[in-house]
Amino acid sequence: MRCIHLLMMLSLVGGGCASTQLTRNVARKQISQVGSSNLVPDAIEVRNITTQGSDQAIAETTVTLAFQFTKDKKTGEWSIESVRLGDRDWVSLKELLTAINGGSPPDSTASQMVPTIPDTPSRTEVFHVNDSDFERQRQRILELGSSRLVPDAIEIRRVASGSDTRTIAEATVTLRFQFRKNVRSGAWAVESVRLGERDWINLNDLVGAMHQGRRLETSVLLQKLVIGIDNYKKKNGSLPNARDIVQLTDVLHPSYMTDLVRNDAWGRPIEYESSGSTFRLISSGPDGRRGTDDDVVVDASSTPTP
Repeated sequence: MRCIHLLMMLSLVGGGCASTQLTRNVARKQISQVGSSNLVPDAIEVRNITTQGSDQAIAETTVTLAFQFTKDKKTGEWSIESVRLGDRDWVSLKELLTAINGGSPPDSTASQMVPTIPDTPSRTEVFHVNDSDFERQRQRILELGSSRLVPDAIEIRRVASGSDTRTIAEATVTLRFQFRKNVRSGAWAVESVRLGERDWINLNDLVGAMHQGRRLETSVLLQKLVIGIDNYKKKNGSLPNARDIVQLTDVLHPSYMTDLVRNDAWGRPIEYESSGSTFRLISSGPDGRRGTDDDVVVDASSTPTP
């Protein structure tokens, strides 16, 4: 469950409301601003604020988040696949672990597995005489909330929805946020986050690692498109006749490339441009704005930039 260190993969906006002391409303507003996906403010409860000097404060909070579990068809075990930070932004567990490990993928997923619970009668089974496999697995996921694999700072509250192989569970996470006040503007901003008694995580470092991982992933996706275009050109003698990424992939997939690639690692559509003899593939990068320094670009005579 090291992934919980990363539940708040926060690309928080640095600005905030100016205030002599950090208030609950300001803290909630800053915590809810998670990059392009906003946490619902009602899901954030600021329990206490401890002032540390004139420009630092720690806010103790509980945040309600969603976890997506998937079941291994061979072993029957459930594992956490992704965490939802906002209304739409599901972040994969592997991506989170890779970021916190400095770019290296985790060695194993053993610590992510839901412990096997014996199929003994439970209160749920009393009321569900014809108990389905999902209902039994639902109980196992709920048991995760009290297992030794989960820090005391995390509590699985309920299984919101699911099927026999995929389930979304709602959990509350106790987190501490360290705020620092800008001396000039007087605005408070989140500097780092902490789960329970574990180490503080600097948000800038974490977000930087996440973006670097997604840049590399985007480069791989662009390379797949390049290979597909090359396969098409070898067979047909020209570039595909396409105006955008949808038309391009309609031509290439599945005859010339195995995977259907249309979006970059940030979930945004890849742009395709062709002059007839040359082409460009463009990802707008972390900021989502084309023409900035963080764009990931490949053309007919180069390979994707890392």
